[in-house]
Amino acid sequence: MKKDPDRKKGRTSPITAVRHDEHSALRLDEILTDNPLYSPSSVLRGAILALYEMSREQRMAIIVKAATH
Repeated sequence: MKKDPDRKKGRTSPITAVRHDEHSALRLDEILTDNPLYSPSSVLRGAILALYEMSREQRMAIIVKAATH
């Protein structure tokens, strides 16, 4: 996705890699091929935002579901 010149610069994060199991890697690939403007980092930021906007109960349910697969 193109950078917004009016957007504040993000802070440098210590996250340099994310481990994926086969299922999450396939899901990420599917999302990335869905729209060529997506990048892995924008998908990850979108996932974090989506989790943040959920209630604590919804967030916990999704995280537990992801952790058990």
